[in-house]
Amino acid sequence: MKASSRLALDGLLATSLAMAACVSACGGSAATGTPGAGGAGTGHGGASATGTAGGGGTTGGGGTTGSGTAGAGGGNPGTGGTVPIGGTTGVYSCTPGVEQLIITDCGYPSASSSPLTSTAFNENEVLRAIRPAGSWPNGVVQMFYNDEHAMTLGVRQVAVKMMSGTTTTDYPVTPLASNPGSSTSAQTGSNVLVGDQSGLDASLRPMWPALFVTDISGDPMNRSGDWQMGGAPRAPSAIFGTWKAAVRTVDYTKNPAAVTITPDADPAKNNLNLGAGADPVPAGIANEGFGAEARWDVALTPGHSYRLQVLVHDGDQNKTGGDSGEACVLFCAGSDCTQNESCGSTGTGGSGGGPSCPEGSTVCGPGGVAPSACPMGTVCANGCCLIFNPG
Repeated sequence: MKASSRLALDGLLATSLAMAACVSACGGSAATGTPGAGGAGTGHGGASATGTAGGGGTTGGGGTTGSGTAGAGGGNPGTGGTVPIGGTTGVYSCTPGVEQLIITDCGYPSASSSPLTSTAFNENEVLRAIRPAGSWPNGVVQMFYNDEHAMTLGVRQVAVKMMSGTTTTDYPVTPLASNPGSSTSAQTGSNVLVGDQSGLDASLRPMWPALFVTDISGDPMNRSGDWQMGGAPRAPSAIFGTWKAAVRTVDYTKNPAAVTITPDADPAKNNLNLGAGADPVPAGIANEGFGAEARWDVALTPGHSYRLQVLVHDGDQNKTGGDSGEACVLFCAGSDCTQNESCGSTGTGGSGGGPSCPEGSTVCGPGGVAPSACPMGTVCANGCCLIFNPG
């Protein structure tokens, strides 16, 4: 992506079952709908289209907040009204059981005890849209990519170069058998998290498209599932459009050893044609020649709210630390259940799966030790305490 590329908010598509958030630079918040009406009292709706706080007021009789950017100074909700969900600029509202989508700021880089929170993402604009959809028990997250180079789907080969010769190890990456192509059982190459065979970039980010999920129903500001906080990555279950793989080279003939990641050559441009089986491309997104959709199947808990973060690598990888983009949205899962009906919990796992922690390493983040409890010299990344060497 050219350094001069303008970071823009590309398009927004909403349907009764899916709302598309077009995001760029993973920054800022934008209104995504008409402000909700206030309750029966003096309470008013959510944010205006300019992103200012909603008007204060007393308890209404069931008012809800619209899906635009909301400030923190709105009035109290009435019976059956809204509950807050997380964000980085103010408090957003979500109507329990009603499917909604809100653009949010990922909130990085930022200062913390973890070096991951200060990692720069220099290709946020390649993530043109994130579109979660679905109600209990299952949901889906669609990510739309477009750039001047095809998306990197993963590391297909690792070459370890020694003075005595070079050893190569191959890993399966779904081939682009047609253009545009598709696969509903995507293979993303090396998912190894440590050592020479790692499928991560120099900053410990997955080279494959990765989804990170945080249930924020109980804590509006929870980010524990984010990559920067040690969340575990989920690989996509399906892929459409165009993509390519990359080769990782570890050169021990140099001191210190040099690690490079070289993407394959681009296929022919497909523009916004993502092929059979792909979801409709959100209206208005920018086209630079190479388009793709990655799709994750994600189980939902009825009426819960989620923070969804997607990471992706573009197809040139010519910047220090790797060319990667991130984007975040908040998703309110719908529910087909009534208050008197037990739906049960389906968790938040994705069918695309993800890597396991290497033998001997500690599981951290959600389901493991606190990130701050990782041994000295390691950092909580991708759900595991991994050695971090930013040099």
